[in-house]
Amino acid sequence: MVPEHDSEALPAGAAERARLIALDWGSSSLRGWLLDANGEVLDRREAPLGILNVREGRFAEAFRAFCALWLAIRPDLPAIASGMIGSRQGWREAPYVATPAGFDALASGLLDLGDEAGRPFRIVPGLVTRPPGGSPDVIRGEETQVFGAIGTGASGTALFLLPGTHSKWVATRDAVVTGFRTCMTGELYAVMRQHSILGRLCEEPESPDAPGPLSAFDDGVRRGLAEPGALGHLLFTVRSEGLLGQRPPDHLPGYLSGLLIGAEIGDALRAFSPRQAPCVIAAPALAARYLRALHLAGIEATAAQGEPARDGLYAIAAHAGLVA
Repeated sequence: MVPEHDSEALPAGAAERARLIALDWGSSSLRGWLLDANGEVLDRREAPLGILNVREGRFAEAFRAFCALWLAIRPDLPAIASGMIGSRQGWREAPYVATPAGFDALASGLLDLGDEAGRPFRIVPGLVTRPPGGSPDVIRGEETQVFGAIGTGASGTALFLLPGTHSKWVATRDAVVTGFRTCMTGELYAVMRQHSILGRLCEEPESPDAPGPLSAFDDGVRRGLAEPGALGHLLFTVRSEGLLGQRPPDHLPGYLSGLLIGAEIGDALRAFSPRQAPCVIAAPALAARYLRALHLAGIEATAAQGEPARDGLYAIAAHAGLVA
């Protein structure tokens, strides 16, 4: 369901100033911004209209319903979207662009959906990287956040960390993504909690930031950092320490989370050399957890500010000439 939207909330002159609809369209949610020619936000909204919640592939209808107010004041507005909307399960698949990839590559790879959307409508392609001697890796949606955090005039090397269901570590040089690495940390945590014998001993703490659960998280991080290749063994210690009473049940979720995050960071620090402090792009609570874990690894990382997805969508649209 699309939430009601009060037209009086739009600023004066929005119809004249509006130039672009920017959409971050993921699996579970849809975020949107109405932007002016400089990328400034005129209006924003969010709804549980991720691709998994749109029935029978009615993405055009979902788009029109979500953006109804904006389209009412400016029927000619172009739109750009990134995320799972461009996946095989989305509106239409936007083919992956190979790394190294910068703004030119993304702009050239934009998928045109104007025939179905009834207006200029582009979907940002995902990226694929093929490390020598390794398996390919893919990314879709996070690349837009990275480009929003980088900015068009960036120089030098940088490393970005986008934690979540599938954590992404993305390396860049001079506003070009040179490679990336995915770790299924969030999904592994969910599987362990919901579908493994480990989860049967776990109890949710009243607060994950209470001293006991937080200390257990730190213990897990340190062990994961020390032996990322032994994660299969370390995970079983969640059960053994719980069975033998070495950790209370409400400390075990934090310990499990710490093991997974510690192993992820330990692996990434070996994969990306030299050791470089990443910029963490995530919601505040999740970013804080990763910043804490990185501190335990001796790395003082930073958290991205603002709305990187919005900034990336505008920058890519402007680079492609979609913004008048």
